[in-house]
Amino acid sequence: MVDTGATRRVAVAQGLMTVEGMSDRYVQGLGRPLRLVATGLRPIGGFILRDGQIEDAMRLEGRAEPDVDRLMRVGHPGEATSLGLTIRPVAALGEARALIVLSFDDGEDRPEEGFRAEIFTPLAVFDALASAVRDGRAQRLSIAAMTSLWVRESERDAPAGLPVSWHLGLDAEGRASEPARGLVESLEWQPTGVNPVTAPAAIDQEPEETTTDLLARIDWSLKQIALVLLFLLIVVALK
Repeated sequence: MVDTGATRRVAVAQGLMTVEGMSDRYVQGLGRPLRLVATGLRPIGGFILRDGQIEDAMRLEGRAEPDVDRLMRVGHPGEATSLGLTIRPVAALGEARALIVLSFDDGEDRPEEGFRAEIFTPLAVFDALASAVRDGRAQRLSIAAMTSLWVRESERDAPAGLPVSWHLGLDAEGRASEPARGLVESLEWQPTGVNPVTAPAAIDQEPEETTTDLLARIDWSLKQIALVLLFLLIVVALK
């Protein structure tokens, strides 16, 4: 466990993170999504004044929780019992993709409730979801996203049907949890009482590092660079 009052060296190289004083090592780019289930979505309207201009602050808020897998923090005990969820429209994204940011708020009285998820969607997607929320057709929202979260190296080759523990990483000093970012693969909503479609169980295979796996890891590194550029566009759009 990392003592939040002490500085510990954190090294990240080629998708592998090591923390001074910890035996576990962490990896990225598993090729499987984080899945969340959100309920209690509600539209929040209003306007904000920024740099002398009035801007629409429309958003959706609710609570989400991990579906099957666990969400934790490197070097800290406990796991997320729920996440505060905010969904915002961003015109700069066009119609191509939706982005997600996962973070932790140290100011929460109960650490297990300090996890946050913020999703930025194209306007058309946001409008469709907001309409479904108002009509009662989106009482349950299923989210799947490929993210920069970490897993223990020992879980790297876990079969798709086996739960894993996702982790927020640490800053360079080994104290605060760093946000994770990613691309939302799907947003599916339905009224309460409708059973979600369950993915078929994966066939167990002997894990081995193949050329395809290596190329996938390289591809994930390139995607992370693209994500940074996309989030810079969001920052510019929201200013």
